[in-house]
Amino acid sequence: MQQPPSRKNDYGKLEREHIYPGGTIKKCMYRRADKSKYGEWYHLENGKWLKGRGEGIPPLYPSSDNLASHIFLTEGEKDVDTWRRLGKSAVSLPNGSNSKWYQEYMPAFEGKSVYIIEDHDTPGKKYAQRMAATLKPIASAVKVLDLSNAWKEIPEKGDTTDLIEAMGDEAGLMAILKLAQETPEWEPVEDLAAGRTVKAAADFGEDNTSFLWYPYLPIGDYSVMMADGGTGKTVLCCKIAADVSTGRRLPGDEFGGKSENVLIISAEDSGEQLKRRLKLSGADLNRVFIIDRSDSIGMNFSDGYSEFESTVKSCKPALVIVDPWHGFLGENIDINRVNAIRPVFQKLANLAKTCDCAMILISHVNKRAQGENVNNAATGSSDFINAARSAVRVIFDEMDEDCRIMVHTKTNYAAYGQSIRYRIVDGGVEWAGFSDITRQTLEAAARRKSTPWEIMQKTEEQETVNNALVVALEQSANQFVASRYSYDEFKKDHGDLIFGGLQPKRALDSVKERLSDDGYFLKTGIQVKKNGSKGNGFMVQRIDTTVAEQSMI
Repeated sequence: MQQPPSRKNDYGKLEREHIYPGGTIKKCMYRRADKSKYGEWYHLENGKWLKGRGEGIPPLYPSSDNLASHIFLTEGEKDVDTWRRLGKSAVSLPNGSNSKWYQEYMPAFEGKSVYIIEDHDTPGKKYAQRMAATLKPIASAVKVLDLSNAWKEIPEKGDTTDLIEAMGDEAGLMAILKLAQETPEWEPVEDLAAGRTVKAAADFGEDNTSFLWYPYLPIGDYSVMMADGGTGKTVLCCKIAADVSTGRRLPGDEFGGKSENVLIISAEDSGEQLKRRLKLSGADLNRVFIIDRSDSIGMNFSDGYSEFESTVKSCKPALVIVDPWHGFLGENIDINRVNAIRPVFQKLANLAKTCDCAMILISHVNKRAQGENVNNAATGSSDFINAARSAVRVIFDEMDEDCRIMVHTKTNYAAYGQSIRYRIVDGGVEWAGFSDITRQTLEAAARRKSTPWEIMQKTEEQETVNNALVVALEQSANQFVASRYSYDEFKKDHGDLIFGGLQPKRALDSVKERLSDDGYFLKTGIQVKKNGSKGNGFMVQRIDTTVAEQSMI
């Protein structure tokens, strides 16, 4: 199966750039081949443009100085440029509908008449309402302009620039100014009976899930890492972070990528410990950001979600690692109640989607809870793992005490990935190839109260038995007439162990598909008469087609 292109290899084409006040910050807007777009910040340092916005509060665009008494507030820089070209005063916050409000922006709007332009989509409408509520106490007047009232054919996501391009400068400007005059001032409305906004299925885009690490880490969702104690889960995560930060190829990935930011939020390790592990695994230490056990005290993604969200967004990460997830759940959330934790993880999944990043939530393991489903070993309510779109389990490698194995145990977006071996060397991690252990191996071991290696050994032994049975059956078959044998007769001819200690019918049925692939027809559970005696048995025949010749039984 062809792997979908990962975000790392789809940089997009530069569409436009906007220089912010002072000339030291700019935003570049790119558009990918799938028509999706994204923005990248740069700051000027020692005469060179470097990635990132730099320190300090991001300014308004184009500037908060000398704004007119009537201001158009747009969702982005492109519309500001359109308004300025038309001779009107306009401004935007730096991150569109995801912008955070800072008190430092207040002077630009105090005592002004502000016309907030809604982009014609759900995020745009929500952003306009949020900004109206923010500006109402400080502006002299606030109006929210719904462009669909001036342009009936407005498309989804339509904005000021789209309207001007469709109507022309003069007609478009007159239409919006007329709309501004006729629109009443904004007032807060609380209508709980109105219900949620709904959309027709046709209005949604296509599901183009991509991966930071195919198929283990989907972008725009969270993945779970379940780790047995002492397996070196943190060391493994530091290795993954190191490879993402440098753009090195991860095991199983066809290509490497560009170096990207990683955020590690830990409740267990110090920054110094994490730095050491990252360094030993070859990380770009300027690309990995850490909130360690001392700085993360009190941080959580339930009642403290806003702080958590702002912290993640500030790093612009391609990968976020939370170690362990239940260390940041919040003290008022019951970890074992489905209806308590499901809303929390909906927020995290939405955050990963908004930030266009992958997220690893590390979970300790409760082996007694595993049973026949390996994913039940995750700490807390089963809903935690049910809502995840990918999960891995880290175990010891019994064949090599320095090795561990990462087993892919859940996947919703792609086929299961190979189990990956890694070796801990002097505190760092080296990739060590792949393992044949699978989710099914782990679950069989749990059911039979044995180890994965014992299960694999039994599987190999059974395979040897099956091979011998297949050879015996094919040698006993005839192309022109069905050969019939009782189970006892076949054991007498080939030995008591020919069925591997299983019931004969069960052993034969287990190799029926292999025989069919080799061009043989096998039918079990028949009565066989021979030498005046009758017994349970089977028939086998060599055939030239996939359809067996009809034979009297």
